[in-house]
Amino acid sequence: MIRCVIIEDEIAASSHLKSLLKKADSAIEVIAVLESIKSAGEWFGANPHPDLIISDIQIADGLSFGIFENTDIQSPIIFTTAYDEYAIQAFKHNSIDYLLKPIDIEALVFSLAKFRNQTISTGRQVSAMTKENPIYRKGYRRSFLVSYKDKLLPLHVDSVSFFYIANSLLYAQLNDGKSYIIDLKMEDLQDQLDPAVFFRANRQFLLSKQSILEIEHYFNNRLILKLNRPTTEQVIISKERVPVFKKWFEEFA
Repeated sequence: MIRCVIIEDEIAASSHLKSLLKKADSAIEVIAVLESIKSAGEWFGANPHPDLIISDIQIADGLSFGIFENTDIQSPIIFTTAYDEYAIQAFKHNSIDYLLKPIDIEALVFSLAKFRNQTISTGRQVSAMTKENPIYRKGYRRSFLVSYKDKLLPLHVDSVSFFYIANSLLYAQLNDGKSYIIDLKMEDLQDQLDPAVFFRANRQFLLSKQSILEIEHYFNNRLILKLNRPTTEQVIISKERVPVFKKWFEEFA
């Protein structure tokens, strides 16, 4: 297992984060939830350091940066906060990512992907991730067999521009303009695709990065996307998901 420590002073927030972690990566075990700088300093002084730390920045007795300034902690850190003013400071403390609250599952998955891809991972971490994490056991989906008339056609993920829902059916829109019904639910499909390549823009669209031609500002701080294939509906990124989309597009470019 990958041992994780959460530093968070709000019970509801730590419970929500534990629930998201369970969904995002079954190989992660939360071994401690620390609620203050004082308790964190005591815990790190008495216990082996974990494989991963997820830490709120503003906690009950100050900024959590104080923990890492006064203790020699080499564990990678994912910082969380309701504010974005601490981003630069966070990356001075062995941080691999910076998540704005409220945290959603997709943003957390991207952060954990960065953690997994670190070259500094120890042999034990690599072993745990490859043996215990379902994502590593099965790999991401690379192809489908789709029904077309009386045939089954091979469909490679690389040929897909985007997936979309229409009339309660899920379709794969290919780069060549053809589209086929995919016999899956959107949520299940999303779990099977590489999050570095595909992004859930909204309930209707799951986009590959290659499909995005233009990104325009839209009213109410939203974004509207122009894709390489025409769509019957506008592809709009909500205000809440704009930071997640920007992070995905920039970090996995």
